[in-house]
Amino acid sequence: MKKLFIGFLLCLPVFLQAQNSAIQNALKNFDYEQAIKLISKEKRTPELDLLKAKCYKNIAQYDDAINILEALVKADLEHISAVNELAECYLLSGNFGKAKLYYFMMLQSVPNNRFARLNYLNTLFKLKDWKQTVSECKSILQKDSIAVLYPMLGDCYSQLSKIDSAVYYYKKGINANPEDYNSLSKLSKLYLQKEDYSALIKSTDKYIQRDSSNQQINQYNGIGNCLANNHEKAIYRLGKLAQQGDSSFLTNFYLGACYLAAEDYPLAYKSLKTAYKADSTNTKICLYLGKSAIKCEEYQKGIKILNRGLNMIIPSDSTLFNYYFYLVDGYRETENNTEELKYLQLAYKSNPNFRVALYKIASVYDWRLKNKTEALNYYRQFMLTLPKKKSGDTDTSEYTATYYNVAEMRIKELLTEMKMANKKTNPN
Repeated sequence: MKKLFIGFLLCLPVFLQAQNSAIQNALKNFDYEQAIKLISKEKRTPELDLLKAKCYKNIAQYDDAINILEALVKADLEHISAVNELAECYLLSGNFGKAKLYYFMMLQSVPNNRFARLNYLNTLFKLKDWKQTVSECKSILQKDSIAVLYPMLGDCYSQLSKIDSAVYYYKKGINANPEDYNSLSKLSKLYLQKEDYSALIKSTDKYIQRDSSNQQINQYNGIGNCLANNHEKAIYRLGKLAQQGDSSFLTNFYLGACYLAAEDYPLAYKSLKTAYKADSTNTKICLYLGKSAIKCEEYQKGIKILNRGLNMIIPSDSTLFNYYFYLVDGYRETENNTEELKYLQLAYKSNPNFRVALYKIASVYDWRLKNKTEALNYYRQFMLTLPKKKSGDTDTSEYTATYYNVAEMRIKELLTEMKMANKKTNPN
C-alpha cells in the first residue's frame, strides 16, 4: 500500500503537467468551455481563477466572469489584471456605471497608464457624460497626441450644441486622418445646419478626389451644390448616385429640386416621384412633386398631391378649435379682452356648433367693454342660432333653458337702455 501511495506522489507532477498542457491546448483552439472544465478540476489559485474568468468573458458569460473577478478584487484591491477584466466585463455587458467605477480604480493604481485612461474615457463617452468626456479628452491631449480623440470631442460638442467647437474638432480629426469619412459626414451635416455651403462643398470635393466612390460624401456634395445654386454640378453628383440605384429621399429630392430650377420638368417629375415613394409625409416634396406634375400636364395627380400637402400644413378644424378654446380661457383670465374676442370668433368659425361663442362675445362687449351696439349685434346673432322646435318637442337643453333666455331678456334691456340714452342726448 505504501509503495502504491509513493508511486501516486511520483506520478502527480506528470498528471498536473498533462492537465496544464490540456488547458493550454484548449485555449489555443479557442475551446473555452473545455478550458473552464479543466481549470475547475485544478486546485484554485488567483491565477487560475483569473484565467477561468477570462474564458467566461470570451464566451460572453459575463455574470459568471464577474462573480469570479469580484471575489478576486475583494481579496486583493491591488490585483490590477482582475480590476481591468472586471471593468471590461461590465463594459461588455452594458453596465457602463460599474465599468466606470473599476476603470477609475485602475487609474488610482496606474494614473499615467494610457490604456487605463482611454478605457475610462470610453466609459464616460458611453455614459453620455459629454462635459466630463470633454474634460478628460483635453487632459489626455495635453500630454499625449492621440488623433482619434478629436472626433470624440466633435461628437461631445455637437451633443452640447456647441456647433463651432464641434466643427473645429471634426476638422482637426480629418486633418489628422483624411480617410475618416465618418467624421466628414458629421461635419457636413453641421455645415448644412450652419448653411455654410461653400465649406461643405470644399471639404467634400477634397475627399472625393481621394475616394470618388463614397455614396454618403457624394450625396452631401450634391446637396451642398444644390443649395448653393450650383445646379449643374449638383445634377452631375446626384444623378450619378441615382443611376447607380440610389433611391433615397435626400438624393432624389435634391436632384428633382435641381431639375425644377433648370425647368427640366420631366426629369424633375421622375426624381421627385422616387423621393415621394421614400417619404410622402414631407410637405416640400408634395409642393415640388405637385408642381412638376402639373408642368408635365399630369393635372389630376398634381392637384391630388398638392392637396395632400395642404392638408398636412393646415390642421383640422377640430384641432384648431381646441387651441382656440383654451386660448380663450387664457386671455379671459388675463383680462385681455381684444385677444379673447379674437379667439372666440376663430373658435366659432372652426366649429359653428359652438354657438355659445356668440353669446360669450356679446357678453364681453356688454359687461366689460360697455359697447351696447356690438353687444346687441352678437346677442341677436346668437338668437338666430336657436334651434327650431318641432311639434311635441320639449327641449330643455342648456342653450334653450339658460343662454337663449338670458340673451332674449338682455336684448330687450339693451334696447330700453339705448332708447333712454338717446332721449337724454336728444331731449327734443
